[in-house]
Amino acid sequence: MLMKYLVNVFEVFLPQLLLYPNPSDPLNGEAAALMMRDRSAYEQRVKEYCEKYAKPEDIGGAPEEKSSDDEDLSEDEYDSSDDAVAGQADP
Repeated sequence: MLMKYLVNVFEVFLPQLLLYPNPSDPLNGEAAALMMRDRSAYEQRVKEYCEKYAKPEDIGGAPEEKSSDDEDLSEDEYDSSDDAVAGQADP
């Protein structure tokens, strides 16, 4: 069941979200404001970020560098389980 849900997220939801962003309900307010104010500047910024951060050699590549925050966690503490509850939902 979980696998079917994840496949749906990765194959349907994320591509749609990336192709058709919703600037009226943003996670990144600065990007949304730029998108609504100046679409060509927004598209140029996206292109720059893709060139800077989404390099082909990084796909499935080397493990991420550890930040200082990660050093405090042991491997057991860092490992998560699908069965663990992250928190309580708002009523």
